[in-house]
Amino acid sequence: MGVWEDFFVKAKVAVDTLGEKAGQFVDVSKLNIKMAELKNDMKNEYETLGKAVYRAKKEQIEDDVTINYEIAQIDNLSLQIEELKKQIAAMKNKVLCQSCGQPNEIGSCYCAKCGEELSCKKASGTETKDDFEDFGE
Repeated sequence: MGVWEDFFVKAKVAVDTLGEKAGQFVDVSKLNIKMAELKNDMKNEYETLGKAVYRAKKEQIEDDVTINYEIAQIDNLSLQIEELKKQIAAMKNKVLCQSCGQPNEIGSCYCAKCGEELSCKKASGTETKDDFEDFGE
């Protein structure tokens, strides 16, 4: 009877883990869909901005109100997209490079894409010691 109980306990843990991963996948997918919508909105704002600049130049008028509004809209959408990227990275246990935005494994010292130094923290949460710091500059 102990073997069967052990089997069912392990099966339940496996099913729970699978369910958790599936839920995480759904959550990440929802965030990706939201990010795609925001990117489409940003594309539309860029188009509107381009039209406003074109009209202002062609008609030789100053339309700073419309142009500044569109720029603010684009900046707002950009911030929302960056926040979604951070949320997705956190859900996937990744850290984003501040320079290029590439997701990297937590604990990585350098970005896998651009080589920028990341906050190099190991799983214990302590900073790693530079092997060459004793040599000075």
